[in-house]
Amino acid sequence: MPTMGKVKKGSCLLITHTLLVQALRIHVMSAKVKHMIWIGRIITVPLGIILLAFLLVAVVLLQVNDSFLNPKFYRETLRSADIYNFALNDLPRSFLDEARLMPPQDIDPSLDENPLVTSGLTTDDLVGALVRALPPTWVQDVVEQVLDEPGDYITGERDDFAITIQAGDRVLTVVEEFKALSRQADAYNLLFEQVVIPNIEDALETELPFGIEVTADRIVESVRLVVPPEWVQANVESALNSITPYAVGETDSFEVGVELSGRVDVALAEIKAILLESDAYDLVYDEVVEPIISDNIGTSVDLPFNITISRIEITEAMRQVAPAQWVQEQAELIVDAAGQYVTSETESLNIDIDLRDNKTDAREVLIQLARQKFEGAVDNLPPCSNAQIGALVSGGLTTMPECMPEGGSAIGDQVRRVVFDTVDTLQGQIEEAVDTSVLSQIPDTLTFTDQTLKNELIASGSSENIDLLDDVREIIEDGWTYTDQDLRADLLEFDSQDSVDLLDDVRSFLADGWVYTEQDLRDEIRDADPDVLANLDDGREWFKRARTWRFLVYLPVVLLMIIIAFLGGRNWAGRAAWAAGYLVISSAAIWVLFGPVYSGLSDEGFDRAREEALESISLESENFVGTESLVMNKILDTGEFIVDGFASGVASKALIVFIIGIIILAAAILWSRFFGDEIGRILDS
Repeated sequence: MPTMGKVKKGSCLLITHTLLVQALRIHVMSAKVKHMIWIGRIITVPLGIILLAFLLVAVVLLQVNDSFLNPKFYRETLRSADIYNFALNDLPRSFLDEARLMPPQDIDPSLDENPLVTSGLTTDDLVGALVRALPPTWVQDVVEQVLDEPGDYITGERDDFAITIQAGDRVLTVVEEFKALSRQADAYNLLFEQVVIPNIEDALETELPFGIEVTADRIVESVRLVVPPEWVQANVESALNSITPYAVGETDSFEVGVELSGRVDVALAEIKAILLESDAYDLVYDEVVEPIISDNIGTSVDLPFNITISRIEITEAMRQVAPAQWVQEQAELIVDAAGQYVTSETESLNIDIDLRDNKTDAREVLIQLARQKFEGAVDNLPPCSNAQIGALVSGGLTTMPECMPEGGSAIGDQVRRVVFDTVDTLQGQIEEAVDTSVLSQIPDTLTFTDQTLKNELIASGSSENIDLLDDVREIIEDGWTYTDQDLRADLLEFDSQDSVDLLDDVRSFLADGWVYTEQDLRDEIRDADPDVLANLDDGREWFKRARTWRFLVYLPVVLLMIIIAFLGGRNWAGRAAWAAGYLVISSAAIWVLFGPVYSGLSDEGFDRAREEALESISLESENFVGTESLVMNKILDTGEFIVDGFASGVASKALIVFIIGIIILAAAILWSRFFGDEIGRILDS
């Protein structure tokens, strides 16, 4: 029995020892586990920082995908910025208001007045016409189509696209608005101020035919009478009505016609008035009679006894005896005949001016002039010597003497009487010479022909106008016409076949619209560089993958959360709580960064950038400061809207992640409180 007691006592001690050893071992292992858990939890701190970076990259990439890689983003941005109303209303209004204030020389050195002011059109008139011709809704539809169709193709959303733009109906509206503005504006006077008057002034710098002198104001006055405003407006609208259907492809030809015959009588009356105002004497004599006299007798006529009468003196003699009424009649005769020729009422110009009466009356003037020159020659004879006097007495006198005896002596007076008697008989030769050498060389009738007119054009330095004269005659006779064939010929002459092809392309565009497909894009890229086309296809594939698998950007975040969960938690609830906690902290940090922090810093940054940009405009720009400032403000507003939208998008995505983290965290806490780790133990088993 004692032995049994000892055995039992030894067994108890052994069991107790074993239990103590096991308890000590469990305590040591528990201490090691706790130590390892805290090491894992410490490791979660740098992993949490990495999680923040990965989460930031993920939400930023998703926002890039939802904004810059999304064609609809640009459409919505332009809509939100009200860019269409700005471009077609606010911008042109500001531009026109400032353009009205510009000195005319800043627009064009040749301008005396600002055309916007002289037009009589207000800014509201012009902007209203622009908006009616190009409504913002129409422009918006065109722009959004251009953005959406290729955008979806490039980002891989679709494999084809087609842009179709119809502009023919817009052209019709533009033409109607132009007509309305031209009726409302002082376009007629503006045309004269900016085009007609400068051309007239340039033309008057060259000497006009027949020595005509006339002011630019007088020419302008006549032109206004010949082509009144209502006539010009009617012809302009008629031309537009003819050209517009051709331009938009409704017809394959056009013909613009201007009938001038109805204005011929008015034009002739004005031409006659100008010519007569310029001096009919100069017209008839200096420019018609004198050139023909010059052709017949040259620059002067030599009479006996070394007497010379110049062409100018002959013309002046005929001018002197010509009645003013006769001169005016001849001038009007020339004007009327020339007018009939220019207007093609006659095929040739042939005017006869009867000079017989004028020659008869001029004879006495020319004889008197010759006598005066003869008597002057006699008076200028030197005194005779005694030997010369003796020769005169002995030999007699039949021609002009070489000297004149001085009076005061019987012999001198006698010789002088003989000389003067001889001089009197010689004057008959002078008169005969005037008849034969002067008057007989001047035709009884002067003929003024179309060749005379052309010669005058050449003499005045306007030889290039000879062909123009023929063109004017043809235009007045048949009217002025301009057809589609003339347009093509002019384009080919002034530029090249490319201009003609461009005309056809424009007409095709206005008629059928403009269609641009992905095949057109690919063909253009292939022609430029085949490698770029391959890069485009690769890019489209990557864009498509990026949009399809865009949420995979969260995969590194999820993996880090799993690692953090197992490093920080001892059970499933704890693991979920640790992962959710880091997710909440990271998303909250991103939301704060792109939310309150961005809002606090961005306003000041944008304000500073705006201030610097506007200051630069005010310092560097001379004109349109307000318009440039308006554009800059719109650019900055749009840029601020885009950046704000991007930051807001990132913050929104971070907030969603934050809410998800809060939900997971709350679930983990409730899980632990109500279920403990029972579910975890079930899962572990």
